Amino acid sequence: MPDCGIRDPKACGWRVAVCLASGPSLTAEDCERVRRWRAAAPQRAAICTNTTFRLTPWADALWAMDKAWWEKYAAEAKANFCGELLTLSANRFGIKTARIEHYRNSGGGAVSLAIARGAKRIILLGYDMQKTNGQSHWHGDHPKGLGSAGKIAEWPSEFERLKRNNPTIEIINCTRETALSCFARRPLEEVLNEPDPA
Repeated sequence: MPDCGIRDPKACGWRVAVCLASGPSLTAEDCERVRRWRAAAPQRAAICTNTTFRLTPWADALWAMDKAWWEKYAAEAKANFCGELLTLSANRFGIKTARIEHYRNSGGGAVSLAIARGAKRIILLGYDMQKTNGQSHWHGDHPKGLGSAGKIAEWPSEFERLKRNNPTIEIINCTRETALSCFARRPLEEVLNEPDPA
């Protein structure tokens, strides 16, 4: 297991968080850039969703909503991921429950988790909201029995609702290829080089 230096959000105050979803445009290079950025200051955090924990074993939290996903990946995540493991409802794997607004997808849940932990700026990566180059995720489709973005067309409207519900939170979409248009879009490198919010 990696030494990831997990920060207690109550002690450090997550002022800015990167949420890393599993869209097909997410790259290992972007994840490594986020890892280095996160390590540079205690008020920075990273939250990954679902199987993206394989690219970000150092992240502060892994959020996944689907019970079937946990049935498949709980043992691997517990063995290889050093942050908190969180889900929507209690289940038999001993994963912590986070009662947050999830906006009907794990990406929305990750943003809500960042807000609940105190983030004032949230950076999105891997939020394609489309099948980029015909792919559903950076890792391809989930195994049989798990959802593979079947309701993807409904998700952008959920993020519009998320934005309306959180007007004071700065959310920046740094996803390389995205159909999500309700947030400002900027290059990741540019945003990570800015001073953190006070």
